Amino acid sequence: MVSRTLYKKKVGQFQKKKLPRSVLNSVFSSKQVQRRFPIQAAFHIILDGALLGILTTVAIMSSVALHSQYLWTKSFNKLEITRDLNRRILESTSILESYLLKNQKLSRKFVPTKAEDLIYIDRPISVKNRRLVNKTYESQLMEKLSSFPIKPGY
Repeated sequence: MVSRTLYKKKVGQFQKKKLPRSVLNSVFSSKQVQRRFPIQAAFHIILDGALLGILTTVAIMSSVALHSQYLWTKSFNKLEITRDLNRRILESTSILESYLLKNQKLSRKFVPTKAEDLIYIDRPISVKNRRLVNKTYESQLMEKLSSFPIKPGY
């Protein structure tokens, strides 16, 4: 058999043909495409810019989202630690109160009571309190301010 090709066939490999550079440059030249199809070239440039802008925006927004999620997680961990400390303080306070009540002599004198056993009495109005009710708001304010003790020093 006679081979009609110029290239030698290699067993198990594909044959590679090389195109001349002048053909590649003429087909895929961006300047020639811009000259032939200016609207399509401009459209491609606009789309390339828009895609780059979208990719940049997505990258920035995802970094902002990840950073805010990190800050939220950090704050939530601090909140959990604070809640745990608050619970521990309440427990220790109740333990101290129960210890003091058990060891105090006054607590044995107290009698447990119910809400039904309580008697509510109206507060008596004294002569001094009647005068305060009758005075105006401004005079009450001035009297209250003047009755506070003044501490020496800064």
